[in-house]
Amino acid sequence: MRTLHYYLLLPASICTNGRWDDRIGAMANSALRHPLLSGSVTALGLALLWLGYFLPWVPHRAAALSMGAYDLADWVTLLPQMQDGSRPVSGLHFLALLAVAVALTAGQASRKGVRRWLLLPAGLGALMLLPAYPSIAWYRTDVDVQAQLGLLAATLLAAVAFWFWHSWRWFGLVQGVVTAVLGVRALCGFLLLRPVVGELYGALPPIGPGWYVTLVACLLIFLSGAPSAVLRLLDRK
Repeated sequence: MRTLHYYLLLPASICTNGRWDDRIGAMANSALRHPLLSGSVTALGLALLWLGYFLPWVPHRAAALSMGAYDLADWVTLLPQMQDGSRPVSGLHFLALLAVAVALTAGQASRKGVRRWLLLPAGLGALMLLPAYPSIAWYRTDVDVQAQLGLLAATLLAAVAFWFWHSWRWFGLVQGVVTAVLGVRALCGFLLLRPVVGELYGALPPIGPGWYVTLVACLLIFLSGAPSAVLRLLDRK
């Protein structure tokens, strides 16, 4: 009798579970499309991107030997392994993350509300992309300096584009994909560089908190824009 009662209730249970799954799918779909949630996730990811960039990627008990991504961008150019091309990592791997932060911050500053103050960190970040003196004096002959100036020019163009076209329907997809690609490039570049740091320090250094915070930041920025853009593309089809 209990077995018969179980099989009589089974179709209703399947129907209820199916409806519940549909509701969960609809809620997830609505959350991905919600502009307020997407904007909050983007803002959180951008804040973590700035934080992770300057937190230590190479921690050390001696503060002078701890290095963040900005320190690595300058330090990597002095290594013989990088100069002879045996390890394909350059300062642009790490400066590109700063360029992304500058461009996305300019896009956030263009939105309505009291966000104009965001132009201050964006401007300071752009200044940090300038080659240091006296290297900049050799811009006519130094290929690395020319590449860094080209990155600065591309960053300023991207910042202007994000300022005027932040409401473009594919803006989230572009910022998500660009952040993911350049983020993976910098994070993987550090993993290639880590054994070289270990040779100089006498022991393989642990991966610092800045690396992990940057990883989370890139993931959040990607998830805030790319899925909603893909859903809009599927709706058109």
